[in-house]
Amino acid sequence: MTTIAWPDRRADVVAALSVLAALRPHARTSWPGLTEAVHWLVDDTFWDQRSPVADIGTILGDADEADAITATLEPLSAVLDELGPTAADDDYLTHPRWREVAHAAADARHLLTAGTPEHRPGRPGHRAGGGDPDSTLDLGK
Repeated sequence: MTTIAWPDRRADVVAALSVLAALRPHARTSWPGLTEAVHWLVDDTFWDQRSPVADIGTILGDADEADAITATLEPLSAVLDELGPTAADDDYLTHPRWREVAHAAADARHLLTAGTPEHRPGRPGHRAGGGDPDSTLDLGK
């Protein structure tokens, strides 16, 4: 059984993914915004310097979650590297790769909130309507 050692950090990652998936160019945003999402997903985790696989058991439940985070970080890092840290939010959100960021973030958020790894859709033992994914820190394995 995999237990998430840092559930608060995991919650920050899920919040960051939610923000990245929802941001739209030229839309008025409130807190949290792009800056907070990047801070929670990149700065707080050091995933720009090491693989998310290193955080299985601390922040992430399994390799599928790590892969989903990596799939989000790759286009996000490319956009951030190209535009630098001081561009306006709309510059990031209108970048040609931003749709890729948003879609990957939505997919990763869905995976991280879909319940325990063995009860996700497409896995043996999946339970339709399988309960509240935030109700436990134990990710059965």
